[in-house]
Amino acid sequence: MSIPSFMLPTNFRNDKNIKRMIKEFDVQGYGIAVYLLETLAETDNHMYPYRDIDLLADEMRISTAKIETVIKRYNIFEIIETTDGDMFISSKLNRWLEPYYAGKEQRQLAGKISAQKRKQKQLKQLLELSQIDSIQRPLNDRSTINELINKLINQLNIDETNEEEKEKWKKFTEQQIKKMMETDKLEELALAYRDNQVPI
Repeated sequence: MSIPSFMLPTNFRNDKNIKRMIKEFDVQGYGIAVYLLETLAETDNHMYPYRDIDLLADEMRISTAKIETVIKRYNIFEIIETTDGDMFISSKLNRWLEPYYAGKEQRQLAGKISAQKRKQKQLKQLLELSQIDSIQRPLNDRSTINELINKLINQLNIDETNEEEKEKWKKFTEQQIKKMMETDKLEELALAYRDNQVPI
């Protein structure tokens, strides 16, 4: 679980309840409250078992009674009953965390949209590859397959009067060029996929 961040209001110390807490415990009370808020931010569902506050007291080197007082008296925390026992939470903290979760949701949505666009682009490239037309589709925007076939036939100096031989070479050359086109397209698709691949 990634640890969320939250913005503590700059006027938090000016709240009447916080002032009373500081009056009773000096600035140590403020430190206890912030320590408890940070602890809740790190926990699943931002809840902490009330029965385990002695562990927090040990971490902070203070008495369990002080933590109990901070949790119960100053309207920063609440104790709720769950199937796992009593938990303490902070409604204030949950409100302060709302921008974090809203931003996280937006980033996740943007990532899904981006991945979907890449997938659609790759599917389009595959569709184009599967619809190669040997007469109408240009090869790399230079010339059509038929033009390349005729050029190769002329280069081989095939006797124009021998139509059977000419047709054999034409079919052979057409197959070779189709293979070349498919290889080129597959290589382009593989490069596009590699460049657009999102790490998981």
